[in-house]
Amino acid sequence: MKVCILSIMNIRHMSLISLYTNFLESHDIDYDIIYIDKYQEDEKINAKNVYKYSLYVQRNWGFIRKLYAYWGFRNFAKSKLREHDYDHIVVWRSETALMFLDFLLKNKKKKYNINVRDYCKEKNLFVYYAMAKLIKNSLFTTISSEGFKRFLPPYKYVLVHSYNNNVLKEIRPNYTKVKENEPIKICFIGYVRFYEEDKKLIDTLGNDNRFILQFFGSGSDELKNYAYEKGIKNVITKKAFKVEETPHLLQKADVINNLYGNGNIALDTAISIKYYYTLKMQIPILVNENTYISHIAQKTDVGFIVKNNHENLADDFYNWYHNRDLERFKNRCQRELEKVEEKNKEFNEFLETIFIKGKYNED
Repeated sequence: MKVCILSIMNIRHMSLISLYTNFLESHDIDYDIIYIDKYQEDEKINAKNVYKYSLYVQRNWGFIRKLYAYWGFRNFAKSKLREHDYDHIVVWRSETALMFLDFLLKNKKKKYNINVRDYCKEKNLFVYYAMAKLIKNSLFTTISSEGFKRFLPPYKYVLVHSYNNNVLKEIRPNYTKVKENEPIKICFIGYVRFYEEDKKLIDTLGNDNRFILQFFGSGSDELKNYAYEKGIKNVITKKAFKVEETPHLLQKADVINNLYGNGNIALDTAISIKYYYTLKMQIPILVNENTYISHIAQKTDVGFIVKNNHENLADDFYNWYHNRDLERFKNRCQRELEKVEEKNKEFNEFLETIFIKGKYNED
């Protein structure tokens, strides 16, 4: 069997790809990967063939200019797909599926699966019906949040949690509380791009000696400059880092920052990978009110819900943090993580049904 992973993003941003690669490698199934490289770097992956397309895109480019740049990848990837005629294609993200809509529907019906990782303008009727057709003709389609059913067409989706054990297996739980005379380290780790929300938090907790704000990842320089210009001393940043550094950076955290904002369907329906950091590390998570992740955090009682206006945030969170029942909090994290691991174990068995036994029936 010839398998290909197709993606419009770097491997470092394919946070769940290990569920596929671990399965394929454990069953001696060779696979190739075709992807866009925005960082001009060699990334670690055990694919038989790695076909990367170097692409440089600036944030301030207009839609047409970006589209033209990405279209070069489409032509590059289609030539590789035709050359190798893969038996199955793992399509990473809805955007990738839409880019290759004509190729997939014409040449690979029931020979691909789509991994829906985010909202992709499905409110637009053209996008909605295009996705409906792609999903209908896929062998299966996964979602990383039940909240996505709010904007996706009806279908028997497979839920896969964004829990990457390859990255998190080295992490040690850190459920002990920070002493009251020490600062609580609030950590955002990942691609920093929601600057309005980040700056709002810096303004609220800046120079409060009860807190240290950490921003680790690409784009954090803007926050470093913002804090410097405002004379704020309790902000620590780190530029882009390798995936292997994630455990080391997470061990510096006392609280996970998952504040992206709300009132946007993409933000309101997603479950961030940071939720799984919380469960593994057994530390609290900050989430925005009126989001699907706030519903999860409230239900599992592992997070603090932040109001949009940040009213009394510093005092309310500080008191909540120190008044938690640690043993109860630890047990809740363990219980929820067990559920996540069991669900992903079921997904591994599901892949065996498809790739090894060849018995998958959509009905």
